[in-house]
Amino acid sequence: MGVKRNQRLKELYLQEISAAIRNINGINANGILTLTGTELTKDSKVLYVYYSVLGTDAERQRKEFLLKANSREIRTQLFKRLCVKNVPELVFKFDETPEKAAHIENIFKQIRSEE
Repeated sequence: MGVKRNQRLKELYLQEISAAIRNINGINANGILTLTGTELTKDSKVLYVYYSVLGTDAERQRKEFLLKANSREIRTQLFKRLCVKNVPELVFKFDETPEKAAHIENIFKQIRSEE
């Protein structure tokens, strides 16, 4: 599969998964869920969907549970909405990048305040 097609599929899957997640009951009740990206394996059989949660650890765990519990339903919706032969298995992974960036920013603030 070409690189451009792979990139277009990842973007399409991200848009469609975002739309499907809006229909999950209680997904944004406490804490805010944000999809940060996707990664499609070379054989197109697995799609890793990265997400972050603005909120506490308990809220993050609740979002993780809701995503995993509804991944089959989301995949079914992708089958119905997209004109592709195969829809990959969805694997949701927590993206720690925003938390790491905030931690690094705090370190920079401490360094600036010490000067």
